[in-house]
Amino acid sequence: MSEPVSQIEQETRQRIAMARMFCVLFMIFVHVPDGQPSAVLYTLNDGGFAAFLEGFLVEGPGRASAALLSVVSGYLAATTLLKAGSSVWLLYKRRFISIIVPMIIWAGLTCLIYLLASRYRPTFLDDAHTLLDQLNFVLFLTAMPDGATMHLGFLRDLFVCVLLSPLLLVAVQRVAWIILPLLGLLYLFEHDQSTVIILRPLVLFAFSVGIYLATRKVSLNALDRFWPLFTGLSIAATMAILLVNSGVARETVQLFAARNMEFDEVVLYPIGRLFGSLAIWTLLPMMLGGRLQAWTTRFTPYLFAAFCSHYLMLTLVFHALWSPVFGGRDSGMFVVWFLAAPVMSMAIAVVLVNMTLRVYAPLATLLTGGRMSVASSPSPIGERRRQGLALGLWLAIARVFDSLTRPVTSLLRNWLEASRRLLLGRR
Repeated sequence: MSEPVSQIEQETRQRIAMARMFCVLFMIFVHVPDGQPSAVLYTLNDGGFAAFLEGFLVEGPGRASAALLSVVSGYLAATTLLKAGSSVWLLYKRRFISIIVPMIIWAGLTCLIYLLASRYRPTFLDDAHTLLDQLNFVLFLTAMPDGATMHLGFLRDLFVCVLLSPLLLVAVQRVAWIILPLLGLLYLFEHDQSTVIILRPLVLFAFSVGIYLATRKVSLNALDRFWPLFTGLSIAATMAILLVNSGVARETVQLFAARNMEFDEVVLYPIGRLFGSLAIWTLLPMMLGGRLQAWTTRFTPYLFAAFCSHYLMLTLVFHALWSPVFGGRDSGMFVVWFLAAPVMSMAIAVVLVNMTLRVYAPLATLLTGGRMSVASSPSPIGERRRQGLALGLWLAIARVFDSLTRPVTSLLRNWLEASRRLLLGRR
């Protein structure tokens, strides 16, 4: 006997929410700051188990997560458009508010903080030589430059896919056998961001796959029983990436390079992303219905803020608190910093969003793309408590300020009184 459709939809929503949570946390592993001027090439040659674990998480689930997130986004966009009475313009409006507005806010804030830091040390902003270069750090109009805002470029491409979704929906419905292979080839052989319309073809291809799954009404749990196979293949693909980085198959790499192709981008990463995405997706049902799902439900509203803010916040914590005490990448404690980064990013996002809710709730709505709205703030009693807390805090600050400035104020008052007496001829 088949389950009710509503039950299947509810389980799908829960599964998608958990997939988003895991994907974002895994993506944070790719961007953990380490104080080094260039990215690390993960190999099996040295570094011990800690370095291997770091490399495995980055090259495995870290890289696969962007693909799975794009598939999920395409699936949700197509599902929305296929509903009776759906509005393309309403979809655009909602996605603009939920994707582009927070992207601009967080990118602008990041650039502002780094602009202040650039007075004392070199930053990624020094690479901007034109106005377009500066705009690309925030809006990613023509390129996704390296730097502290690079991860936000994913949101730019995701929104472009949403803009193209009505056309993609029609194309996939009618000529999927043409459009999907073409977009797959674009993903495999275009890596220099020269298309401009879409900077990372992976996002467009995976987004279209999600549309295909929605239009064909493919069962999203059809492959769940194959989770051991996908997990094993994902591990094997990740190990292959690390082996090639270590110098294995050097001749093959050079052969691809001679033809202006990158062996990892054309062969290794696509395989790793495919099996990694399938492994994550098919493992999720084992985690539904327990404490992990409850944790996901509780913290999902903060997830987007964690993704947008993680590199900036982790960088501040790393340079201000962690590295002065525990050292940088060469320290034996770096693996602790690396493994704790996703949870730390989520905790910081929770604090930031809740502080913003207390101070100015509409700003929290903008920072989270509408995922934390004024309606989600506490009851009127809680509002009065917050107002009382704010008043008490203000009075405390006023008293501290008064105590600190009283000597200066008294000195200034006495000086003015003495000056007045002298001007009037009095003593």
